[in-house]
Amino acid sequence: MRPRGLFEYLGILWRQKLLILLVAAAVSIATLQIVRGIPNVYESHALIVIANQGNDDRLPASPPLSALTQRMTSQGNLAEIIRRYDLYPQPPGVAPNPSAAVERLRKAIKIDIKMRNYYPDAPESLTISYRHTDSVIAQRVVEDLISIFDQTNSTIKQQVATELERFHAQVAEIETQLQRLAPQRDQALLRSGNSDNASSAVRAQRLATADSLGALGDKEFMLIRQIDEQKRQIGEQEKLVSSVAPASRLATNSAYGVLLARRAEVEGQIKDLARSATEKNPKMIQARSQLTSINQEIARLEAADGNAAGASTTPEARELRAMRRELQRLETELEITQRDLSRKTLGLKELPKELSNTATETASTIRLNEAKAEYDRLMGRYNWLMDKQDTLRKLSGDDGRNVETFQVIDAPAAQLSPVGPNRLLLKLIGAGIALALGLLIASAWEIPRLFLIHNDRDVEYYLGTPVLAMIPETLTPYQRGRRRVLWGVRWVGLALVLGAMVPVLVIVIDRAQVFQILANR
Repeated sequence: MRPRGLFEYLGILWRQKLLILLVAAAVSIATLQIVRGIPNVYESHALIVIANQGNDDRLPASPPLSALTQRMTSQGNLAEIIRRYDLYPQPPGVAPNPSAAVERLRKAIKIDIKMRNYYPDAPESLTISYRHTDSVIAQRVVEDLISIFDQTNSTIKQQVATELERFHAQVAEIETQLQRLAPQRDQALLRSGNSDNASSAVRAQRLATADSLGALGDKEFMLIRQIDEQKRQIGEQEKLVSSVAPASRLATNSAYGVLLARRAEVEGQIKDLARSATEKNPKMIQARSQLTSINQEIARLEAADGNAAGASTTPEARELRAMRRELQRLETELEITQRDLSRKTLGLKELPKELSNTATETASTIRLNEAKAEYDRLMGRYNWLMDKQDTLRKLSGDDGRNVETFQVIDAPAAQLSPVGPNRLLLKLIGAGIALALGLLIASAWEIPRLFLIHNDRDVEYYLGTPVLAMIPETLTPYQRGRRRVLWGVRWVGLALVLGAMVPVLVIVIDRAQVFQILANR
């Protein structure tokens, strides 16, 4: 083929401008019909604000947000929504595929979690959105999705109501004991000026130990409840992980379990040493080094298990490992609390008997002082119960304020204006496709003719002989008229063929689903 420049190729395409325009017009008409047939898409969304996440240890533990979102997008919940609103119906003659419909709905649901920018790091708000060709169906789907959070709020309120009843009974019992001990406490206060310093120190130490025992007992009770709740949530998460992917082999690794137990033991030793030794103490330094080596070995095993098993890299498996680590931390803290409780109980028993001046104190004075110490201990317990009771009352809404864990700030609504598709952009894309197809057909038409002789430059290139003169083609008037008629008939026939091809192009492009896919992005 004779080498040609850019302008020669442009001239060749310019000669075929009518063919390019006819093909581009036919394809443009087909794409316009398809773009007009794409239905409008409406979006409905809901904004949920999350309260009491990691701020107050006095409140009942709420389920993790990841567990709630996984319940919301679970197979059973989404299948029920698809069945209720007849989403993604299959064409006639095609067997229904529930799994494919569920996966399609799961991809269509957009979940945006916003984290707060201060410590402790926890979710602050959650936005759930869904798009559908019917605005009412989009609204109802989002309402069904967020109903899980309403159910969670109801469950939390029931737990709070149960806790309130228990605290009411404890407060009433302590009030009765305080009324009984109040006169003896008053008498003990009147006689307290006659006690010597040694007796006062012993009583103060006994009172402080009793208060510590009460606080440790309350902490032990709360930790036991948190461990039970964590074990329940771990059971639900294990079911979810087993339904998504095979379980990690790390859970069956005996060395991993021994390392976790050893780490818990070393952490307990460090907490015990921290009460009586500094960081420069040899025992503290040795314990810190042991904890570092154990953590490195655990990290190595977890990394090796992450490379060996694909299921351990899923969000569900990572959430399960985090929940297990949290359970291990709670059990370690419970063990330390029980040790402190037993140590302080033993210390209370080993305290010396209160010294008494036989000349000024009698057996009744000792009993009155003991009653005062008991009164003060009960008063501390009473104040803690009242504080916890007020917090639970606010959470339950008894004080007139609705403080829910998951508050729907922006409820889903049926939007009047569609969010898609962008028809102008789709039309521009269709025009680009039409023009490209016209250029492609014109190029295919002209490529075989590039190897033929058309002008003097082709003669010089193929024959290697210079052209001395060119004889122009001479036609009679009849021949020129006949040529014009043939040219017109040819192009009119081509236009009719392309016009008849418009329905075929509509069917082909519609089957390709090009514009439908672009409209959903």
